[in-house]
Amino acid sequence: MRDKLHSLAFLLVLFSVNSNLWAQTPADRAAALRTLKGCANRPITLGCSEDTAGYLIGLYDRGDRSLLRPLLDAGQSSDGALAEILGDCYSNVLSKHPRVFLASLRSRPAKQQHHLCWMAGVTDGGGMGTQTLRDVRPSLRVISSRRYDPLASVARICLANINRANASDRR
Repeated sequence: MRDKLHSLAFLLVLFSVNSNLWAQTPADRAAALRTLKGCANRPITLGCSEDTAGYLIGLYDRGDRSLLRPLLDAGQSSDGALAEILGDCYSNVLSKHPRVFLASLRSRPAKQQHHLCWMAGVTDGGGMGTQTLRDVRPSLRVISSRRYDPLASVARICLANINRANASDRR
């Protein structure tokens, strides 16, 4: 499911299905960011949905690294399909660029670090795949074991929450 959602979001960005929302101009990116801020509210406002997140995730995947912070912000109160697409995004970033993911969490309160790492572990609700777990766990163990690494404590939090999210899966 997560691969299908991620692929769909990427295709929509790539082919600009709806020229008003999906065009790749700075104004549309800015509008999507404003809309994404509505995801942090309860109830969700500004029309925020998984489509908004999918569009921004597509831009992030294509190189707009400044979008990680607002995507992490949106995860604080997300649920349903939005939580699934964000969790999958977080899992992909953690798997491919663990230090980038951890550095993005470092300045956040511990409660947020726990929650966002748990979302990365749950991904789209089904937990991380076998290969992803085999990549992520050792990477987090190495970072967390480095005595003077400023990301060590975040790596420990992340590892604990990845393990908790995948507890029934002892891969």
